[in-house]
Amino acid sequence: MPQLELKPIEVLFLWRLAATGGEAWNKEVKPALEAPARKRLEAARLVEAVKRKPPGGRAAALALSLTDEGWEWLGTHLDADLNTRTPAGVEVFRLFLLGLKRYLDRSDVSLGDLLAPAPAPAPALDGEVAALATRAYYAASGGRPNVRVRLAELRRALPAVPRAALDRALLDLQTRGEATLYRLDDPREIRPEDRDAVFHTPSGEERHVVYLGGRGS
Repeated sequence: MPQLELKPIEVLFLWRLAATGGEAWNKEVKPALEAPARKRLEAARLVEAVKRKPPGGRAAALALSLTDEGWEWLGTHLDADLNTRTPAGVEVFRLFLLGLKRYLDRSDVSLGDLLAPAPAPAPALDGEVAALATRAYYAASGGRPNVRVRLAELRRALPAVPRAALDRALLDLQTRGEATLYRLDDPREIRPEDRDAVFHTPSGEERHVVYLGGRGS
């Protein structure tokens, strides 16, 4: 894969070729590139240029095509910046919509299937959350039981677990005697993230750390 920093106009030029199946006559491609810029893409083996006669034409014209490396570059740079100052971008977008229509017509995929956000995953059951919390605890403690782990660290390790679900799982573990939740008594130990991650017991007391396994739980 060529390691080349492309300018936004050059990226749009490559997308223009892709929008018509990877091939086009140079004189028809908008945005047009000056010869030095086009040759830079050729030197990077992203584009090939050959002269040949167009159908029905008398004189040879320059035909451009995306190489395998060009297709790969685009596939791995879908988020590359595009030039937004040229009206040619509208035409590239229109050509892409036509290509998208052809794809949808021949496939069993709807536009919504392709572009709509995926549905959120089903929330984990409390038992599953307890297992996740246990794994996260031992990952934080280096595999050791009965070691103080901050709830802030535990919550940070489980970003997809809703806070309420994790709190229920911790409370359930404590009720079963498998965990003990403590508060940090020294205010100097309480960091802002500890305040954000605080667990409130049913009686309203604050807890900042948890112990699992061993004599401490």
